Amino acid sequence: MKAGFAKTDVTPELGVRLGGYGVKERPAEEILDRLQATAIVIEQDGLKAAVINLDWICIEEDIVERIRAGINKSTGIPNKNISVCATHSHSVPNTLNFWGWGDRENEYIDSIIPEIIRSAELANEKMQEVSVGIATTESLVGVNRRSVAENNGVCFRGDPMGSFDPTMTVINFMTKDGIDSGIIVHYGAHGTAMGNNRLVSRDWCGVMKDRIESQYPGATVLFLNGAIGDVGPRTNYRKDGGLSAGGGDGIHSVCEVGYRAATDAIRALLSIKEYRSDLKLSVHTEDIFLPYAPLTPLEDAEREKTKWEPRKDDWGTPMCEYMHNCAVIEAHKKEVLKGRSFTQTLISLGPLAIVPMPGEMFSGISLRIRQQSPFQYTLCCSVTNGSLSYLPTREARHRGGYETWVGRAAGPYLLADDIDDALVSENIRLLKKI
Repeated sequence: MKAGFAKTDVTPELGVRLGGYGVKERPAEEILDRLQATAIVIEQDGLKAAVINLDWICIEEDIVERIRAGINKSTGIPNKNISVCATHSHSVPNTLNFWGWGDRENEYIDSIIPEIIRSAELANEKMQEVSVGIATTESLVGVNRRSVAENNGVCFRGDPMGSFDPTMTVINFMTKDGIDSGIIVHYGAHGTAMGNNRLVSRDWCGVMKDRIESQYPGATVLFLNGAIGDVGPRTNYRKDGGLSAGGGDGIHSVCEVGYRAATDAIRALLSIKEYRSDLKLSVHTEDIFLPYAPLTPLEDAEREKTKWEPRKDDWGTPMCEYMHNCAVIEAHKKEVLKGRSFTQTLISLGPLAIVPMPGEMFSGISLRIRQQSPFQYTLCCSVTNGSLSYLPTREARHRGGYETWVGRAAGPYLLADDIDDALVSENIRLLKKI
C-alpha cells in the first residue's frame, strides 16, 4: 500500500467577502493564518483514491465536479474515487450560494481551483510505501450547541447535557523507515471559535494541525470534520448567561479549542501500538435517495411571497423567505419532486470507512451509523462532496431552531423530517456492500 500527502495555499486576497454569520458587509481585512488545501492519495494494486480537505466554509456539487475533473485529468484517479470536503471555518471566503446570505465568491473560487488540484497532484507524486495505525479517544473539544433557552427556544449556548459525538479518530501513515508521513484527524465541531470578525483564519482546526505537525516533523495533517450540525466549539467565552458554542471571542477561543484538540489527538497517536501495511483499499460509488418534505402549498407560498415582498432586498430572513417562496411557486409549475439522488463515494481502508455527508450532519446520525456499521471505525464527514444545508435529526426538527429553518435559503424543497433515517439506512446499505 502506498500513500502520499501534500498541501497547497488557498488563501484569498484581502477584500473577499467572508462566509458565515449572515453578515452582508464582511470583507477580509487581515490574514491571521494561511488557508490550505490538504490532500491524501492512496494506492493499492492499481486502485487509487483521494481525499482533499479545504479550509472553506462549504463546497457545492458543481465545484466538486470541477475539482474531480481536474485531478482526474492530471493524475488518472477516477472522478468517483475522489472526495472533497471542507473544514467549515466561518473565517474564510464565502463559497456557498444562499438566499439572504449572499452569492459565493466565484472569482476567488475560479482562481484557486488550480491550487486545489495541485494538492492532489503533489500527493500523488509523493506516494510511498506506508503502514497504517489507527486509534480513537474521547474528546471534549465540541459541545452540543442547541441549548433550550428560558423561552423554550433554541439558542447557541453550549449544552453540557446535550447529545454530541465525542469520538476523535486519528490515522497515522508511517514509511518503511519509521517516519511519520501523514496524519488524519477526524472530529466534529463547528469552525466558529473565531467568531464574527474580519480576520481570515482556519479557526481551531488550524491551531490543532500546526501543533501536531510541530511534534511530528515531516507529517502533513489532514482534518476531516465529523458531526457539526448540532455541535459547536467548547469555548470559555461567556455570552447570554452561558458559555457560547456559536461564535467565540477571536484568537483566545481559537487557541484554547485548537490546543485542546491537539492534546487529544497527540494522546491518541501515542496510544497506537500496531501498524499494518496490508489493509485493503476499497471504493464503492452508488446513488442514494434523499427524500424531500412535501412542497409548501401554492396558496401558502403566494401569501408568504406577498408578505415578504416589501422587504425582499433586506439581508437575512426577509430576502430568504421572499426568494424561497418565489422558488416554491415556480416549482409548482413543474412536476413536484419527492426527493433527489446523491452520488455517494465510500472509501474504506481495512477496518476504517469514510462516509461523506453533503451537509452539516447532526451528531445523532453519525452515532447511529457508527453503531450499525460493519466497520470498526466509521468516519462520517460533514460538508463533503456537496452542501445541502443542515442534516438534522427528527427530534431536532420537532424542537425547531435555526438549523431546521435555514434550508429554505437553498431552494424550494426542504429535506424530509426523517432525513436522518434515510441517511442512516442508505449508508448502512452501502457499507455492507464493501
